[in-house]
Amino acid sequence: MKNRFLVRYSFIAFSVVLFVAISCKPTGFSQLWVEGYQRSARPDIDIFLVPKKYALLQTKKATDTYSLARFDKKQLESELSHYSRSIQDLQSSDTAEYKEDGDTVSMKVGRVTHSTAYDYDTEIPLAFFGKWFDANKHNQVVYQQEIAPTLASLMGVSMPETAKLGSLNTKQLKQSNGSLQMPDIVVVAVIDQGGRNLLKLHSEVAPNIHSLIEKSDQYAKAKVGHLDAHTAVGHAAIGTGAFPMDNSIISNTYYWIERQNGQSKLASRAIYAGKDESKVDSSEMTALTLADQLNRAYNGKSVIVSQSYALRAAIGMGGHGALNLPAESQAAIRNSNFIYWLDSNSSHWITDSRYYSVPSVARASDPLLQFTKYYPTGFAGYQIRDRASAKKNWGTLMATAAEAELEGELIRAVIQSEIIAKNKDKDGVPDLVYVSFKSADAVGHKFGYQSLEAKETLATIDEQIGKLIDFLKENYNDRFVLVLTADHGSVPLSEITGGLRLSIEEVINQIDSLLPADVTKNHSLVKMMTVAQISLNHDLMQEYGITDRQVAQKIMDITVNNQKFFAGVLTRQDLNLKPDKK
Repeated sequence: MKNRFLVRYSFIAFSVVLFVAISCKPTGFSQLWVEGYQRSARPDIDIFLVPKKYALLQTKKATDTYSLARFDKKQLESELSHYSRSIQDLQSSDTAEYKEDGDTVSMKVGRVTHSTAYDYDTEIPLAFFGKWFDANKHNQVVYQQEIAPTLASLMGVSMPETAKLGSLNTKQLKQSNGSLQMPDIVVVAVIDQGGRNLLKLHSEVAPNIHSLIEKSDQYAKAKVGHLDAHTAVGHAAIGTGAFPMDNSIISNTYYWIERQNGQSKLASRAIYAGKDESKVDSSEMTALTLADQLNRAYNGKSVIVSQSYALRAAIGMGGHGALNLPAESQAAIRNSNFIYWLDSNSSHWITDSRYYSVPSVARASDPLLQFTKYYPTGFAGYQIRDRASAKKNWGTLMATAAEAELEGELIRAVIQSEIIAKNKDKDGVPDLVYVSFKSADAVGHKFGYQSLEAKETLATIDEQIGKLIDFLKENYNDRFVLVLTADHGSVPLSEITGGLRLSIEEVINQIDSLLPADVTKNHSLVKMMTVAQISLNHDLMQEYGITDRQVAQKIMDITVNNQKFFAGVLTRQDLNLKPDKK
């Protein structure tokens, strides 16, 4: 408890001093940005972006991608009113293709993202259910980084020094012999993109979720306390209890522009893996997870499960498995660490078998077959019937109630087959299970969390969480802990807010305009960037006398529809961080 408050208040105190130092900079953003970047800054990052509220920074491909989404008309009118907009704004749009069919509205919407320190991206649910917790409602701000230390205190292990915030309140229960009474299983259910905005807007289809929260030790002001507010970063926070400054995970994807002889293209690399997702590099996450600590403490006797269709989520929660462990321990750890994700090429669950295993029941699970069974006539105009169309429309395949049902059914089957059926539920060693309902994220990106598509997917997730609770009660009685949270929230649709859109390519091109034109034919000032953080080419900057401040000003000058896109652009000096010496 002491460490948690010392760390939190040290950030606040430093931010007060820092505000004076940067008061000459644009002030259209809160100090949450400053604190978030201080907790997140890696040594190789030079520039930190603060877009205006509701503004979206994405790749040009994402910015130019539209889908036909459905809305409840009354709910849509209510949502529009929050931003001083109306149905008439949509009806008069040249691009929305607005149509009404009774109480349902359909219109084209652009793809959305999440990354910022604004409330819509950072306000998340956090609830602990089980006899180790009292059913209270807390109003202090807490972060995802406090989940792992809290659970560690119940499971007989400690977290490494990278988990700086410490444990939240628990009841330390004792057995008759005076030893610590541990839960037989801890299950952490993460609703990806399941921020409080989603749960509030569609509360009528989430009775199980809201009932669970009310019966739990709940933190009503739980927040994402880091940047970028992305899947990889949020799941690593949940798994490691560390901020990005200590676990090194700052984004899902790194971008840069490759320039050669005047030709250019956007290049990218996803976290942890390249094109072959069966070969991962989990060493990119430089902090140990709770699962890693259990592996070391119990030498493979603790069953670890981490399930998400995205490897960046599964690894962030589940950790490193057998990586860098003594040779004599690797087989036991590998065989008890079920950390797995979906391969879009085969539509099957895979893993990196050097470090982890795939449960046998997962090998028989196929989201394409699930989709065709669930939607025999197609979904939202998409006919996905074979591997080729599944790969082409992978984001749509994942953005459905069919996928949500599969996620819930599979995690119960894995617990049954890998823990209960093997009598590991009563061996005195606590097991740890993570499940990420990532279908909520896919549907939110494609259709927006305000859509009926998102509502339908949430309804199925709620049903699956209800079944998970019943399953745990039936098989574990009161010997389990269930945690419910989210990795991040999401921005409302630009069509509803009127928010601006900008491409990553445009940002890089504007930065490179500081160079002589002939130099930009083959070189870029940007080594890599996320959607909010930029690493610069210092050698090129030194050669042409370009400073961080000039880069920041060039970015600040970017406009969209004659409006400034950014509320602020911060340098390492602005954040009082040591300069990047690389």
